Amino acid sequence: MKILSLAIASTIALIAAALPSLNPTPAAANPADGTKISWVATKQPLLRVTLSPKLTETGERLLNLDLVVNGQVQQRLQAVSGKADVQNFRLGQVSRANSREPLPQGVYVLGQVDRAGGLPPAMGDTFIPLAPQFSTGRSGLGIHRDADRPVGPGTIGCLALLTQEDIDAVASFVSAYHVRTLIVDYGL
Repeated sequence: MKILSLAIASTIALIAAALPSLNPTPAAANPADGTKISWVATKQPLLRVTLSPKLTETGERLLNLDLVVNGQVQQRLQAVSGKADVQNFRLGQVSRANSREPLPQGVYVLGQVDRAGGLPPAMGDTFIPLAPQFSTGRSGLGIHRDADRPVGPGTIGCLALLTQEDIDAVASFVSAYHVRTLIVDYGL
């Protein structure tokens, strides 16, 4: 009986020691290790992308881009990512370079808003670089406008807003609130 009590006490101690790691934070969110993106909670202002049930007229899935402060959506905008013929939503570690697929699910750190211009015409004049916080073959990702929508809709993997007004709203929000986190949650 004493051995059983010691075994139970040891098990309880092991569980108690593991409990802090069961409370995910943005830094701990990692789909590769099984952490669900929907568990990520932060009190910091952030951007969050989720799937919309709607498609654009050219076949890309519309994405909801939420501007979030204190856990509350301040504004919801529509965006696209990837090309219409490859709307495969994936986790970062299985998302391949040059696939033209949407931005992989995961947590990203935002870089500084760049309004200096010099971007390809298809991207407009504002770019916010994204650094994935997970392993992926993808690079050069960011947020910009889908500026050539009438002739070349979609992106090759970036997140693109549909109007100048919307990319301006995102850039202003990111700058005003010093936003550093983007959570892309497709429910995978």
